[in-house]
Amino acid sequence: MTLRANSHALMRRAIRTAYRRAIDAHTVEDAVRHHSELVDLLSIEAMIVRTSAQSEENKEAALKDINASATYHRDAVDRLTDIIESKVHLVWRP
Repeated sequence: MTLRANSHALMRRAIRTAYRRAIDAHTVEDAVRHHSELVDLLSIEAMIVRTSAQSEENKEAALKDINASATYHRDAVDRLTDIIESKVHLVWRP
């Protein structure tokens, strides 16, 4: 049980770090990489929640939030990838 609690805490820390990196990205390519990392980390977090000893109601609520975040970050990756593929000159950070 301690392993799961530690796993969840480590995962939350990794998600916060990746989120900060996505926000602070200096290039579109960096932003794509960090948003993609967030999608992967959220997938792992969902697995941890699914196998946890929480009540089904708590799991459902947590999974709903995790899936909403994952959808947001997948959409960000799609939009940023479209920008890269369009070869439009974009000033990301002046």
